Amino acid sequence: MPLVILSPMTYAAGSLDDLDLESLMAMDIQVTSAMKRSQSAFDTATSIYVLSKERITHSGATSIPEALKMVPGLVVRQLDNNQWAISARGVASRFSSKMLVMIDGQSLYTPQFSAVYWETLNVPLYDIERIEVIRGQGGQLWSSNANNGVINIITKNSLDTRGLYADAASGSQVNIDANIRYGNDISDIGSYRVYGHVKDGDASEKGLVLEPNDVTQQYSFGGRMDFSTSDHWSGFVQGDITESKLGQNYRGVIDDTNRNITFTDKLERTDSRVMARLENRMSDSANQMLQVSWLNQSGSQTYLQEEFESFDVDYQMNFIYQALQLDWGLNYRYSTISFEDSLFLHSDKEFDNLQQYGGFIQAQFALIPEELDLVLGTRAEHNDLTDWEYQPLARLLWKPQDNQVLWSAVSQSVRIPSLIEFNDNYAINGQKVSEVLPFSTGIEAIDEYHIKTYLNGNDDVEAETSLSYELGYRLSQQTWNLDVSLYHTETEDVAVIDINPNVEQFYPALALFQSGQLQQALQALTQTTIQFDIVSTADLTTQGGDIVLSWVPADMFNAELGYSYNTFEYDLPENTFPAIGRDSTTRQIFAKADVHLFDSHNIFATVRVENSDAYLTENYTLLDLTWNWAVSQHWGVSVTGKNLFAGSHLEYANRQETYTIPNYIDESVLFKVTANF
Repeated sequence: MPLVILSPMTYAAGSLDDLDLESLMAMDIQVTSAMKRSQSAFDTATSIYVLSKERITHSGATSIPEALKMVPGLVVRQLDNNQWAISARGVASRFSSKMLVMIDGQSLYTPQFSAVYWETLNVPLYDIERIEVIRGQGGQLWSSNANNGVINIITKNSLDTRGLYADAASGSQVNIDANIRYGNDISDIGSYRVYGHVKDGDASEKGLVLEPNDVTQQYSFGGRMDFSTSDHWSGFVQGDITESKLGQNYRGVIDDTNRNITFTDKLERTDSRVMARLENRMSDSANQMLQVSWLNQSGSQTYLQEEFESFDVDYQMNFIYQALQLDWGLNYRYSTISFEDSLFLHSDKEFDNLQQYGGFIQAQFALIPEELDLVLGTRAEHNDLTDWEYQPLARLLWKPQDNQVLWSAVSQSVRIPSLIEFNDNYAINGQKVSEVLPFSTGIEAIDEYHIKTYLNGNDDVEAETSLSYELGYRLSQQTWNLDVSLYHTETEDVAVIDINPNVEQFYPALALFQSGQLQQALQALTQTTIQFDIVSTADLTTQGGDIVLSWVPADMFNAELGYSYNTFEYDLPENTFPAIGRDSTTRQIFAKADVHLFDSHNIFATVRVENSDAYLTENYTLLDLTWNWAVSQHWGVSVTGKNLFAGSHLEYANRQETYTIPNYIDESVLFKVTANF
């Protein structure tokens, strides 16, 4: 059997529009994120969902987070008009640290906050080939911090984007959102494209605490060049830069009151990335790939200045020998971090650079050809914070009939602590004296005094280790298919917050109070502090399942119906409380329909019913609805209504997360004109 495609990001055999009905319902879509080589999604022993370019286009989405709202089982919560909380199989937060996000295999993870800045992730949606979403652990192939899943945004080969494309959109929350792209051939050896983008967005209508300030000004420019010098050598180079000015509301301890102060500010960010990949088909049964990438992210606001830069080198080789498919690879990342101390954040140690290196190996055995496959693999990786970490995996896939697959998996994944957890000290909302002492003094000035309080990183904190058990089933019929997955994950060494009030330090102030020296007692209180320490001493259990039913009765109509269930439960030591999330249950009902009317009209609808006690919000149901009209061969128009039915609502209200103040999310409408020559 020849090894047709092995590198992580090579393109699918065809888009959904190109596939006939029989192929579509057989889920005969090639994916690469699950095995780091091309493989049919139907025959993959993992819970994977593919969001196609056609559905992204039809949906009227204008950003990656909006597109991800179409993925069943993915938690996508909007904080305001530019901030998002996104994760899977757990509780999402502003800085989700267990979801690995990549563009063409290039990681966007930043070690300072364990975060992806969704508001500045500005990939042109019209240049996306597909988005592959793995719900569940992906660390064995893709490195650490993929405990809950992997999002891999795969962009188009520039050969498929020749010509001129432009669009412009405006609506109730967007003044202008415009794109332009031009692509062409490079002699007979390759092709290229260049593109630009500008966006000016309005603020929300209603804030939770302050007047909304979530305006957006964004500019970006980028390009890509693909080349193929022979049947054996090919590659591409791509890069982009995005300048963002984002209004946001914050809160932090910025004065002597030791209390959180709400304030309005603007975040200015510059995000740049360059990536090059070289692929070599060594034979019909072997392939190798070398990828080099550079990422720079800098952010500036009144009380925080940060800059992060990373350089990555990845090598991978895949080959087939009889019933064995073997994949192995090596990776190296060098990161530099520049983070200036501020009024409420400072570091114990000067970590100005971090190194991470390791490798993986994976073998797939055909125990019974075309029927039963066993996959075994592991990753060993070293990092500067927790030393060597290991992520083994075993998967079994049974295909009793061509249209049925039953799979199971046992895997271990690792989350490396962020520098906030490991090294930094954060001033947080001060605790009142009356909340710390077991009695009241009866004097308001003392009882209501807020003690200076710090959340301290801890260089003894360990990596979180998750052991996950998964079971899945797929059935493909002529006009419908079913995808079911169940999971149970036990996580050890979970980072939580340990309370250490050190009551003895208050004795001098109390002695002064008892002797009647009130001013001196208050002065003594200013010398006291309360220390909250991050410790890796808790356990966490998450379990649940996803079910997706797809129906394609005719070429003009396709639909999906899904249900997801997740429970999230801590086992906390005494005197600790969670750093992220809380014991909770999350349920999601999802429905999607894509209807082609006549030859030039299309209606696309997505309904999400969100029921969760994890985000301190009411349950809500929302509808995103888009009408597309291909006016001619070159021109199109669309109208999109977003967050319909839900009205003005909160999707995220976990305000215990320092520095985060959400706004109400509003219904909106967007008009768009598209030209393609």
